[in-house]
Amino acid sequence: MTAALSAEHRRLTHAVASASDDALARVVAVFDRMTDRREADRLLDAARPRLRRLRPPRPIAFTRLLFLPLDGIIAEPRAWKRADGGLPRSALIGVGGAVRHALGDEATAIEEAFAGRSFADLAAVDAAGRRLWRAAARIAESLPPPPGWEETGLAAADLRHCVALSAGVWRHADLLWAALLAARDGPPEVLVQAALASAASEEPAVIEAMLATILTKAAKPASVAAAAAQIGAPGAADRALDRWMEDCRPDFAVSDPKGAAQMAEEFAEALDDLEDSAAGRRPERRQRVVALRRDVAEACRATFTESTAQHVIEPLTRAGARLDDAGVQAIEATGRSLRRLETAGRTLGGATAYDAALRRVTDTFGTLRGKSGASTADLARLTEILAGPEAALRFLEGG
Repeated sequence: MTAALSAEHRRLTHAVASASDDALARVVAVFDRMTDRREADRLLDAARPRLRRLRPPRPIAFTRLLFLPLDGIIAEPRAWKRADGGLPRSALIGVGGAVRHALGDEATAIEEAFAGRSFADLAAVDAAGRRLWRAAARIAESLPPPPGWEETGLAAADLRHCVALSAGVWRHADLLWAALLAARDGPPEVLVQAALASAASEEPAVIEAMLATILTKAAKPASVAAAAAQIGAPGAADRALDRWMEDCRPDFAVSDPKGAAQMAEEFAEALDDLEDSAAGRRPERRQRVVALRRDVAEACRATFTESTAQHVIEPLTRAGARLDDAGVQAIEATGRSLRRLETAGRTLGGATAYDAALRRVTDTFGTLRGKSGASTADLARLTEILAGPEAALRFLEGG
């Protein structure tokens, strides 16, 4: 019976991991409505790298909000070791449930405040999160063992580690959250240093956890590490930056040109920051930075080529298809995302490959003149979006 259940779990895990992006987003939405997420979280383990890329809208939930300040150190249970620090995902539900029970009516009031809201509602996250993190820090030391803890496969010492580390971060979550809100601006050195300095009396693992969480959102990871090093945490900064680089995956989605463009822009900014920093230019790290740029550039070029074929050329050449205004506008919107992807991709490397790809696209548009569901004016407009006004003029002149 156990073997049969294990085989079924593997089958379901594979189904979730291999689902299309749209299907995976729908699966996550279903899981998010479940009261007990333990089995759902295990099924999602193999798909988490894709979820970080897709960023589907997630409703605010008590446990997810509680551990938001520790997001950078949550590890899959099979890969987690207490000696390495961090939190195993299998511990979150138990600790979260214990915190909810200990807070009682206060937990109920916090949940009512964010009911029906998603993490895109930053005002709701800010208000409920700050209240929850302060309350959790206050009661953490007296937190009793959660019911069913033994079912997680974790020891009592693991529980003490998880609670102590979480409480250390919760005590400084207000300043950490301020840095996270400004992540797209770096975040600024002053916010990084304020958050980490507030935790100076905590165990080193607390500072590393805060730094790792900042790096999950930071536009300029090397600048964040430099700011941490300046306040006396160079070891933590180096370890966090190395882990950030190891976790980088240029997993662009052909099915989502807009998301791919945003990811390419983020990678370009982060890599420029690394290459401009003293930390990124260190001999032991320089080659890794070069290799990461190469991998990202190759993935970006491949995504541009495939997305252009799938989302622009294919709809235009589909036999018998007639495009209405909405259809043309959809392709134009995709074209603008692809132009962003191309612009970011050129800064990453391989500009001549984009020149060749765009020539193939505009040549194809020339063969479609009078044979496509789009008019000549529509094709000229798409040419302008993708290749610029001079290319559009040549198209109209028959070149």
